[in-house]
Amino acid sequence: MNTSTDSHIPSTPLRALLALCALAVVSQLYWPLPVLPQVARAHGLAPGAAGMVVSVFGMAYAAGFLLFGPLSDRLGRRAVMAWGLAALAPLTAALACAPSSALLLAGRALQGLAAAAFAPAAIAYLSERGTPRQRTWGVAWISTAFLSAGLQGQMYGGAVAGRWGLGAAMLPLAAVYAITACALLRTPADARATARALPSLRASIQAMGTLLADARLRRAYGPALLLLLCFVAFYLLLDMHAGAALRAQGITPLAARAVALPAFLAPLAVAAAMARIGAARWVTLGLGTAAAGLLLAAWAGTTHLPGLLAASVVFVLGVGTSVPSLIARVAGLAATPVRGLAVALYTFVLFVGASLGPWLAQATAHWPQAAALGLLAALLGAAALYAATPISSAPGDHP
Repeated sequence: MNTSTDSHIPSTPLRALLALCALAVVSQLYWPLPVLPQVARAHGLAPGAAGMVVSVFGMAYAAGFLLFGPLSDRLGRRAVMAWGLAALAPLTAALACAPSSALLLAGRALQGLAAAAFAPAAIAYLSERGTPRQRTWGVAWISTAFLSAGLQGQMYGGAVAGRWGLGAAMLPLAAVYAITACALLRTPADARATARALPSLRASIQAMGTLLADARLRRAYGPALLLLLCFVAFYLLLDMHAGAALRAQGITPLAARAVALPAFLAPLAVAAAMARIGAARWVTLGLGTAAAGLLLAAWAGTTHLPGLLAASVVFVLGVGTSVPSLIARVAGLAATPVRGLAVALYTFVLFVGASLGPWLAQATAHWPQAAALGLLAALLGAAALYAATPISSAPGDHP
């Protein structure tokens, strides 16, 4: 594990800036969701194809974790973060005036790849520096920023892109990336890694195969694939089925998302009680809570709008509990030499699921709302049962 020169401890303003940047980076995945019809009209895309603006970013973002996580071990956390953001800032600014759908989609894929340099390096950077308290809360706050981007990013997209256009949403985010990159480049450089060579592609694939062969880790990776898939699909389905009914009651899509925002403070509660309750129990509790929220939403439908909004809070609370619990579960189960790769693989799986969310929402758009949300509830309910199943009861599995 790389450490910084002279054990450099990031200042409180830098920690705050990294948390803001985390919010801005992950918001790139989510901000187009409430304005996909506007994206389709602006770039001549079919309504179903507009979801590709989310999917191509998410797929490239997920794949980038497998590259930049190990690379930060070799080149240093600060360098990978700073140069990734230095590439992301002009890319994002250029997309403000993308002239065609082909260039927009290609640019979104490049955006996703550059954005992936930030998350794994930032988590490691804050987890390695400062007192135990500084490390714990630094990671907790940046995790909260990553998670709350799922709602704040959508709120930002609806408020900014929905009012002033797609380009207007890109430029403030580009400014945050540029400012953070400059701040990082002014901090002491990381110590150079030892002469250990980067693993070959074959060795990395073999290591990932070893991780996936562990039945205990599969019980974290499987639920991770479904978690953000259901989260993204839920809000798209909410807009499709209940958007008109909510607007008739004076509730905008922005307000419908804002209701659940406090639930994304769940990672702070998880961090405070993790040692006492344990990651495995938190995982089951979080997934079960998210599934229960979806069942409540399916029951409420458009005839009980207060119940539907309350159900969204329960669902988001479950998601906010599950994500950091799954990270802790993976980190606790993986052996030290492959722990970084195990967490990177988890994050890869998580965001692959997020990228498939628009597809699932589109595929079930013609279903009744209760059926579509019931499917999401069934997926997360099955994930909760799978995560809680003892290894010995699963034939063919071995710890």
